[in-house]
Amino acid sequence: MNLNIINGRVWINSNLEDIIISIKDGKISKLANQDNIPEADVSIDVENNIVFPGCVDVHSHLRDSKFSYKEDFISGTQAAVAGGFTTVLDMPNTDPPIINVKELKKRQNNAKNRIFCNVGFYSSPIKSEDVNQLRLSNAIAFKIYLHKPFEEQDLSDVNLIRIMNRISECDSILAVHAEDRQLFDQNNNHTTESEVHAINRIIKLAKQTDCKIHFVHVSTKEGIEAIKNNKSIVDISCEATPHHMILNTEKINSEKHYCEPPLRDKENQEAIFNSVVDGEIDIIGTDHAPHSLRDKDEGKPGFPGLEITLPLMIDLYMKNKITLQRIYEILVDNPIKRFGLRNIGQIKEGYNADLIVINENKMNTINVNNFLSKAKNSPFDGNQILGVVTKTIINGQVVFDGKKIIASPGTGRVLEKEVDF
Repeated sequence: MNLNIINGRVWINSNLEDIIISIKDGKISKLANQDNIPEADVSIDVENNIVFPGCVDVHSHLRDSKFSYKEDFISGTQAAVAGGFTTVLDMPNTDPPIINVKELKKRQNNAKNRIFCNVGFYSSPIKSEDVNQLRLSNAIAFKIYLHKPFEEQDLSDVNLIRIMNRISECDSILAVHAEDRQLFDQNNNHTTESEVHAINRIIKLAKQTDCKIHFVHVSTKEGIEAIKNNKSIVDISCEATPHHMILNTEKINSEKHYCEPPLRDKENQEAIFNSVVDGEIDIIGTDHAPHSLRDKDEGKPGFPGLEITLPLMIDLYMKNKITLQRIYEILVDNPIKRFGLRNIGQIKEGYNADLIVINENKMNTINVNNFLSKAKNSPFDGNQILGVVTKTIINGQVVFDGKKIIASPGTGRVLEKEVDF
């Protein structure tokens, strides 16, 4: 089926242009002006809204399997497309965890025919000798949790150097949750020192191994400085979450809305905000971490983020606090480049037709009861913001119409090496 997208302000070459997009066989087949409209089976009038490349989340927890009561592949990827994400990268701290080829392939097979967006899967290797085979089995990247290693996972410097050398050899990247449990305080609070010490430790090991590093959810001013001061020496990047960027302990009850790392004070939050805007932080990751209400009452860390991250950024854009160019960089371009993804992220002939439509002028009240995610909790619940996703197109098919999912499970694909990255 040939599809035209008409009457949109299309994001091309860092500008919004009056362009018609033609889609055929899941690809962008032609870009045309209003005087040269290609023939199509269907035309979608997007009513002067923004047409943007689909966003990429490098930090999602889609749960499923034994955690299906929190979230599953269906609900998690529905939440993604409703929030404007056409590709998400799924973290390995599942039950069972993705620590070997057997569990990775099992998870990939479980996702096929159930996902609404494209999904890549991390692994967290126990043995350094498993790294290459995991990569060949389509692990999008690797992840370690310094504060909470998996059972039998040795994260000593000696073993980390072995793992990092193997990751470097297969030209992949290691994502790091950088907190040192030994520096938590006597009440088990996640101190700023625990993050900074862990970041510096990994940077030291990266200098020895030439391993590419991506620090997830950086939350401290000192952590940002450590990364900034070493970017010219080692190949490192970092992300922030929308909650660490926007919220602080003066604005929100950090015990009720507990996450790891926790929300910080105003000084740290403002440092994160400014570093996102200024370009020192490379990526915004949602850290979509759904839990049941009972689990939250028991202190489980995190909350859903896929449905609200882009609208929160658009709201900041409408308040002149961030540019649309910067939103493109942190939610589209930088994630794609850093994780080596192919054929997405630009509205360009031959690229995959993964697109979203944004009405930046529409007021929306965040309401957790309307989430497509199974998780019904958020520190942003009740906030009024400008910006909604009115359509999401994945692989050339309209999946979300602004109100509901209108496609079937299986619209998305499991990302494959040499095809997608």
